[in-house]
Amino acid sequence: MKVKIFCEYDEPTNRYGFCEVPLEKRINNFIKDKKVIDIKYQTNISSYANRTFNGTDLIERALVMYKEYENE
Repeated sequence: MKVKIFCEYDEPTNRYGFCEVPLEKRINNFIKDKKVIDIKYQTNISSYANRTFNGTDLIERALVMYKEYENE
């Protein structure tokens, strides 16, 4: 069994701060040729502040547990 961790910050973002390739699309592309055992999904909200801006970020992560298909 192998694992792969996906995080939205692993991808380049557009000028609005959103990932150019959505997490769902990245996961679906990755698993299309693998036998998926399980997928765990997590979101975290982080808050930050500085002198000029207060904000929050929603951080999405997914852990994919899979097996490679064996050559037949």
